[in-house]
Amino acid sequence: MMFEVSIQNSYPLGHLLLHKDNPFYSQRIDTLNKIQDIFDDFTLDKNHQIQIPNTLAIIYLRQDNLQNAKDNPNNPKIPQDVQLFAKKAQETFEISLWEIDSIDFVDGHLGNFTLHSQEKKINFAQAVLFVEEENLARFRGFYRVADFLNPQLLLDTLQSNLGIYEYSEAISYDSNLCQFHHRREKHCTKCVSVCPTFGVGANETLMELVFSPIDCIACGACVGVCPTNCLEYEIFPKDALEEIYPLLSQNFIFLCDKEGYEELVKNQVTLPFNLFPLVLPTLNFLNENDFLTFLQASSRDLLVFYKGTLENLDFVNNITAACYHKKAIKQAYHFSEIESLSASLGEFESYLYKNRYNKSHRESFAQRVRFILKDKDYGLAKSVEPIFYGNIAIDESRCTLCLSCVGACNVNALFAKEEDFSLRYNPSLCTTCGYCIASCPENIMELSKEGMLLREDYFQSRKLAQDEPFRCVECGKVFATKKSIDKITQMLQNTFMQESDKLRTLQCCADCKVKVMFQNNLGIQRNSNV
Repeated sequence: MMFEVSIQNSYPLGHLLLHKDNPFYSQRIDTLNKIQDIFDDFTLDKNHQIQIPNTLAIIYLRQDNLQNAKDNPNNPKIPQDVQLFAKKAQETFEISLWEIDSIDFVDGHLGNFTLHSQEKKINFAQAVLFVEEENLARFRGFYRVADFLNPQLLLDTLQSNLGIYEYSEAISYDSNLCQFHHRREKHCTKCVSVCPTFGVGANETLMELVFSPIDCIACGACVGVCPTNCLEYEIFPKDALEEIYPLLSQNFIFLCDKEGYEELVKNQVTLPFNLFPLVLPTLNFLNENDFLTFLQASSRDLLVFYKGTLENLDFVNNITAACYHKKAIKQAYHFSEIESLSASLGEFESYLYKNRYNKSHRESFAQRVRFILKDKDYGLAKSVEPIFYGNIAIDESRCTLCLSCVGACNVNALFAKEEDFSLRYNPSLCTTCGYCIASCPENIMELSKEGMLLREDYFQSRKLAQDEPFRCVECGKVFATKKSIDKITQMLQNTFMQESDKLRTLQCCADCKVKVMFQNNLGIQRNSNV
């Protein structure tokens, strides 16, 4: 506990990794102080409170064997370790014991859970799992015994939650940018797939995301995989990163999260003199544009200390491997690797681009990659699931330019150009969600998710299809494309065979369509020469 206090009260973050004999020590402390000021400006207030009572459910797997009966003569069905823990926990908590197979389902949230069984239902505030049950473990307030070194540490955690529990809304959401919200079909719930808790879920009946701030552990994974920027990590918004980037120039950045920082300090690790420490709340909220920005803003390779997988990092390395013949981002999985990896860091091509118009991260990323490419072709940077880049192909001869695909695309990767009646596509902006494919009535579109083509034309819009304009047969106004009118006329020709006026309305603009039908109903003779 004393160690945690020393980390939390020792600012600026990162300074404990610097050796005081480092010739750049004072300069780096000054920079870290500036970064800490930025971090403090964006600190998120804990604006929600709930009361956590001392009710505790202990969930276990019943053991029916002779040895267990000998060890536990009073209640042979409850494992001995469960009974020992329950006895200790009873000093603080009101305990209820539940065998996993007797539970129908659990709902609620930390502080107010309800367990439903055939016998009855009970309310409780927290739970301990003596059994592996992945779905229950996603609830904040459910703790697996296997995650703790000893029972006392688990009890300390349970007790620390008692009383007033404060939390904040770490994730904000813009449904207008979401590629799941109110669509006819499910084409993106990446945020739900990566969420380790019930912080974000999907109501597939209403086609809406459902957020539970109290269940959110602020890991940021949902933000990192969101292809459209509809999610923002409020604990450390991207605006804060934009303010930090200019301070990183000419530095070999050592990037880690708070958990990694604590591990390094606990093991008394100090960084090689060439490294500048940058500690973020989490690394999961970073996308591919953020990682490339670190490289281009610092003009140096990047060293990341993180034990897990960062798909956005790997995708950027696919690009740098193709363009610079090196993986510019090195990842240390253990602190013993830091020194050797720091010696392998080199320079990177500097680019001082700033996203001044709040463009999506894919638009910004496209600009940064184009700077690397110049006029060269470096082949393909393969996608790293769930970060997909790709391409669309269509059968132009069958495209009627109905523009259903344009209406389906909410990132402007597909758009219509009115001047020449063309359908255009910019693959670098495409999130490969596939909604346009499902929306095409002709079923003539194909989607590839293989990766990003590292050549200039991938980052420019290209023509997918084009048609000539169709003019209203009554007034001459352009109102559609020839292929679309030809298709509708062909479909309804037999139906309207005996009704020439109805057939003619198919070739009329909206205003003239009404006029033609009105004249027909009144028996007015139409001038066929008009």
